[in-house]
Amino acid sequence: MNVIDNDVRLLAVMRRYFSVKKELADLKSSLEEKRKAAGIAVGEFYHVCAESEHANDVSRTVRLRREMDFLMSLAESWARGDIINLDTSAN
Repeated sequence: MNVIDNDVRLLAVMRRYFSVKKELADLKSSLEEKRKAAGIAVGEFYHVCAESEHANDVSRTVRLRREMDFLMSLAESWARGDIINLDTSAN
């Protein structure tokens, strides 16, 4: 693989990273608005094991953070001169 192809892969990784980052920020903002409107304590609202109508969204924030960590690890490996493999998954 040539350098230009790997740079193009880095651009794809970073586009996805910033897309996920925005999605996470929007989701966190929405959850916090719902929590405040319901008057529920932070620990109770964000406890994913509780039977909460928001548990799926709270779990989604965790998955998005993991994806961001994975994408950043790809960018860091690119900085070390490694080839970015887009066929791998964050899960």
